[in-house]
Amino acid sequence: MPEARIVWRGWSMNRRTVAMVEAAETLYHSKFAILQGSYNKGGVEASSGTHDGGGAIDIDVRTKSAAQRVAVVKAMRQVGFAAWLRTPAQGNWPYHVHAIAVGDKDLSRGAATQVAEYHRKRNGLANRGKDDGPPGFYGMTWELYLKAHPPKQPVPDSTISLAAMAYARTHDAMTGVWGADRARVIAWAAHPKVGAITKAETVPAAGVPWHLHFQRVIRKVQLHFKLEVTGIFNNSVATVMKRYGYKIVA
Repeated sequence: MPEARIVWRGWSMNRRTVAMVEAAETLYHSKFAILQGSYNKGGVEASSGTHDGGGAIDIDVRTKSAAQRVAVVKAMRQVGFAAWLRTPAQGNWPYHVHAIAVGDKDLSRGAATQVAEYHRKRNGLANRGKDDGPPGFYGMTWELYLKAHPPKQPVPDSTISLAAMAYARTHDAMTGVWGADRARVIAWAAHPKVGAITKAETVPAAGVPWHLHFQRVIRKVQLHFKLEVTGIFNNSVATVMKRYGYKIVA
């Protein structure tokens, strides 16, 4: 199947290429200025068709120092691009980093040829010169990079508001942050490591209002942990939840 296309920063790209560029920007510690994207058939004659398909991008490095230009190439290579610094001495173009995403399903014929040349440690130009970029990344792909650097999972919010819990005891409709707090407490009570209620008890039975259901859940939590049974989310319940890593606020 072809890659999923999107318009990103005003350029046509696919999601895989965008994810790769964003990862390279993280390594470089700054966003890149894009000169040309993908799926740009006939857009830039000097590109020789390498941007006709997916996986291709040119990054503007005209205002960067020599060291910064090399750093951009290195960051792109680290995440799985066949990337080179292009200079005015090489052709009719400004300083830029030309990069092709290795393994992209939509590569043009010219782009695929450049990837093959990269693997041969060549510069991807018509003269088939020796590669002039930072070595050591010729076998890298986006998939290998992700395997070595899995994306961090967002830390789930574990904060519970006492005010929200007091409100939940007497009100049915709860939206926004407070509603999320109520849902978090009920989900915690049903978690297999807690087992105070069953999964079926995470929602009220037919005809039972939410505030009464919440009171019943708290009573079951108190019974489960041998606390005083009041149906009120009090300091005793809060202390138990803190042991499970939850943060209790006013």
